[in-house]
Amino acid sequence: MLKYFNPARFSRLFIKHTQEHYTRYLMSTVVLIGVMVLGGSFLIYMINTSLDPVFQMLLYAWLLLLGGTIFTSNIFAEYGSSKQVIATLSLPASHFEKYLVAWLYSFLILFTVVTVSFYGVMAFLINIKHFPQQRPELINLLQKPGALEFPILFIVLVLYALLHSIVFYGAIHFKKLHFIKTAFSFFIGIAVMMFGNKLLYDLLLHKDAIAGLPFTNVAYMEKGRVIVINLTDNKEFYALIMYMVLALMFWIAAYFRLKEKQA
Repeated sequence: MLKYFNPARFSRLFIKHTQEHYTRYLMSTVVLIGVMVLGGSFLIYMINTSLDPVFQMLLYAWLLLLGGTIFTSNIFAEYGSSKQVIATLSLPASHFEKYLVAWLYSFLILFTVVTVSFYGVMAFLINIKHFPQQRPELINLLQKPGALEFPILFIVLVLYALLHSIVFYGAIHFKKLHFIKTAFSFFIGIAVMMFGNKLLYDLLLHKDAIAGLPFTNVAYMEKGRVIVINLTDNKEFYALIMYMVLALMFWIAAYFRLKEKQA
């Protein structure tokens, strides 16, 4: 067990990583907060838009998913640099410990920083201007939206886990232009999945199906009406389970790809 994970060795590696990158991480946090403050102020004063809870939820999801994936795409940048890769590979730490440091910073720590920063900025923005007939209301990420059985925070976290795992694998798989190459591969994969899913439903229903991603609803036209077929009443639950399974698969694949880099 100590061969793969040693608490003392891992703590030294974590501290070393923090000391070498804390300036960049702090600057990224400042930029994130600045973007939220400037963007929110622009919406409030220039477009005269109130930041209601629904709008806040969309902003939070957008910031986390986009900002998190951009940050994650560079988490293994040392492995693409001929000057830094030798020093990184020669560190006296296991593959799992190096993997875990990158995973903690790009997933748990980043998720916490974005969430705390978002709440702090939103608490300021919703009170800088009063809109008639609307009281300032800060989004509650633990609230269940609509008829869904899960809180907003859990849904966004699962979506981020899926995107993070894909970008995390791309960060170690590609040597350069990690985000661009991963995004290109991701959208190509989505297009292939949607096309294959439609062909499958066309064969099963013997109709021109209206289908999106696998494990979601399918619809078709019947006498001028749109007929929608739900596979299950708890489709959201099974979709989230599927996303987590895919995330675990990509995280595992990223670990073994890291081991190949060190071999």
